[in-house]
Amino acid sequence: MKEVALTGTNCHIFADVLSALLHRGIAVHAYVTYPERVMLDDTNLVVSRLDTDDRDALVNDFEGYHDVVLTFNDDLTDVESNDFTLHHYNEMVNAAIEAGVERVIVVGSPESAAFFMGDLRRRDKLDWVYISTEGDYADRVASEVTAPQYHKEEYAV
Repeated sequence: MKEVALTGTNCHIFADVLSALLHRGIAVHAYVTYPERVMLDDTNLVVSRLDTDDRDALVNDFEGYHDVVLTFNDDLTDVESNDFTLHHYNEMVNAAIEAGVERVIVVGSPESAAFFMGDLRRRDKLDWVYISTEGDYADRVASEVTAPQYHKEEYAV
């Protein structure tokens, strides 16, 4: 069975992607800012607190995963979410690289594509995919995890 690490804040993007992954039978270790708010009982789900303040903890959390999915809220008026993204996105990608993750999938607002992809493009040795929150983004993430294309891709779906 395929297993993936899913990270993010408690927002609809995280919830939609989590649901799509579980629906496809993918085992998920969810690292989220408020794990007590995840109200799912599924044998394919483990929920833990996302500790973005401890780089070693992040690296340890990501070790052993082929794919790590980073989800970010697409509500650009949400100050707390924007602050989280600006302060922790880069550290999360660096931790995934240091942990030996093969592929990073980033899910975010179409208005933030330049921010995310600008950083990802500078990382020559990282296999990555950016998926915009337009359309059926959650199913697209599940498709990428179950049948990955092993080359750099970028999407503004």
